[in-house]
Amino acid sequence: MKNFLFQLKMNIWVIPSLYCTMASLLAFGVIYIDTVHGKKMEELLPATLLISVELSQTILATIAAALLTMVTITFSTIMVVLTTYSTQFSPRTLSDFITNKVTMRVLGVYMGGFLYSILALLFMREELPYEVIAGPIGVVIAIVCLAFFAYFIHHVSSSIQVSNLINDVTNSTLKTLRDRLQSKKGEIIKITEDRPSLEGQKHRHKTANLKNDKLGYIQLIDYRQLYELAEKHDAVVVVNYPVGSFVKPGDSLFCIYGLSEDRLERLHLHKYVKIGNDRTMLQDVELGIRKIVEVTLRAISPALNDPNTAIDCIFHLGRLLHEVSKHDGKYLNFYHDKQVRIIAAQTNFDDILYTTFYQICHYGKDDVSILLAVYEALFAIGDNNELSIRRKVIQFSKYVDHNFNHVSLHERIFLI
Repeated sequence: MKNFLFQLKMNIWVIPSLYCTMASLLAFGVIYIDTVHGKKMEELLPATLLISVELSQTILATIAAALLTMVTITFSTIMVVLTTYSTQFSPRTLSDFITNKVTMRVLGVYMGGFLYSILALLFMREELPYEVIAGPIGVVIAIVCLAFFAYFIHHVSSSIQVSNLINDVTNSTLKTLRDRLQSKKGEIIKITEDRPSLEGQKHRHKTANLKNDKLGYIQLIDYRQLYELAEKHDAVVVVNYPVGSFVKPGDSLFCIYGLSEDRLERLHLHKYVKIGNDRTMLQDVELGIRKIVEVTLRAISPALNDPNTAIDCIFHLGRLLHEVSKHDGKYLNFYHDKQVRIIAAQTNFDDILYTTFYQICHYGKDDVSILLAVYEALFAIGDNNELSIRRKVIQFSKYVDHNFNHVSLHERIFLI
């Protein structure tokens, strides 16, 4: 869980703080060299790398003012991009730009450069008898910040392109799917339609329930720690809600076979599940699908009327669902030596298929291009897939055909 939370917060505050810390250490190091070892620096370094204290103060003051202006422009640009994401794409896609490493790294470099300039000015004294190196290092930092500014402009221009957004969300969702099913040594993950039976196991009659104490969405579940705990105590953990579910206080999150209620309280299992106000992409595959669906709905709305973007989104949904369908089932089970240790509920493919396309079918029922794109996505899902999945796709295609406006479609086809 700690690794997951670190990844979640890494882009928000760790990266800018890291750059600011490095800049502060660099500033104190440079001031120490200039004030204590100034004479040695004049002997070791070329004269072109050393300048007077007065000139250094002028350069650092100029750089600090310029970097503060660049930070202001960057924040203004970020607000414009966030407005574009919210109005044209989906409010759920805001986090994709806010937590992007490039965005946070650029802000961190600017803030670090500004902090270096201010600290270097604060501790620089006019009565120093030697020329200093703080000014030239400040010039190098300013050049680096300028390069990052140019890179940030390129990043922003790429980020607001809907095709890049769709590709990024698709790849992130596929990565989430792969990471969720990645097993460690000695661990076997199986996906089943029926819940594994505990019949014949010695601890099946001894159960304890972990009650929820918060209101919100399940963001993360640390299956690895639960697996190790089940191994240590020879227990079976049943996770009642999949990641992304909305839970309220009093809901039973886990049912643990083999532990008593008193022992359960001492283990503090609440630390293995993270509940918050919003869903996250770290384990929630359905959230990635939902983001692309919302972009599709915005594209086919009368306000935007961009069917080509909607078609591109639908094609990506077909690719995503083809991968998701390979792991169809209601339960995600973790085994060790043929002994089930974790039984985790998950959303089966039927429900994911319906929630993906039912709104698209409803709002795009009068557009023949949307109908053809949905059918092509269904073909992509069933291509080279299991017979059970192809049957589900065929069954869903009947629902698609039933919900489209046949009169409008026939008129358009006739006109063509």
